[in-house]
Amino acid sequence: MNAEDYPGLHRAADTASNQSQSKHLKTHLYHIVILLLGAGVAICPVQSMILSLVSIFSFLAALGISILIAVKRYERKWYGARAVAESVKTATWRYMMRADPFLDAASISDANKKFTDLLVEILRSNNQIGEILSGQSCTNDQITNSMMQVRSQNLADRKAFYLQERIDDQLVWYEKKSKQNKRKGSIFFGLLIFVQSIIISLMITKVVAPSFLDIWPVSMLVVAASSITVWMQLKRFREISSAYALTANEIGIIKTKLQYSNTDSDFSDFVRDAENAFSREHTQWIAKTEDTVSPHIP
Repeated sequence: MNAEDYPGLHRAADTASNQSQSKHLKTHLYHIVILLLGAGVAICPVQSMILSLVSIFSFLAALGISILIAVKRYERKWYGARAVAESVKTATWRYMMRADPFLDAASISDANKKFTDLLVEILRSNNQIGEILSGQSCTNDQITNSMMQVRSQNLADRKAFYLQERIDDQLVWYEKKSKQNKRKGSIFFGLLIFVQSIIISLMITKVVAPSFLDIWPVSMLVVAASSITVWMQLKRFREISSAYALTANEIGIIKTKLQYSNTDSDFSDFVRDAENAFSREHTQWIAKTEDTVSPHIP
């Protein structure tokens, strides 16, 4: 499944989520860099009007970014748009696989109506993200030709398609992301230990040989260590790695049940279990924000 094969609402929400995530991370990164700049200038032994102004403007800029983060609330927009995108994706796969709530549709028209009604419910439940849903994707088809073509296939073909395009695709994605986050978490943790070790060494050296250095960059390194800690908390490397590894294992277990889904009803139950596993992460994101709601899809 390519991006253009999904409903226009999914593409719009996915784009909005990615943009909000980028803004959220960039503003925090700018904040960290500016604080480091201000701390570095502040410890410079040669003071001048220019350096003093640079230091002042650095901390003023950091204050401004802090206010921007609080006002814009990019994180909430990121989570909200991601919840919509993933809810629409789950509904799309249930529609294509003829799973509940589209299993007993009397006709394709009935199934299409149920699907569009569900999209409306998803959007209304998260109307606070309307301001960031923009672009041509919003007006694209909500039920694409690819979706209807897959839905029209027989059970065996739908099972094969779901295995390749959904189960295996998600399994590879979660395994890859789990390993990436574990590796990045280890790198940043090692960097934090390294910086803290330098701080301790400098503090001991300052006591033993106070004239050893003209500039003692302890304060700047403390800011650096704090910044690394904040970034690790922001990215949640270990938490995400653990959650994704758990989801990957659950998908692997669910995958083995596909061979027993020999009727439309059994396959519907299989798709339900699989989609519930896929949606766990964005459901947890929803819990982090008060106003974002994920409509229940049985």
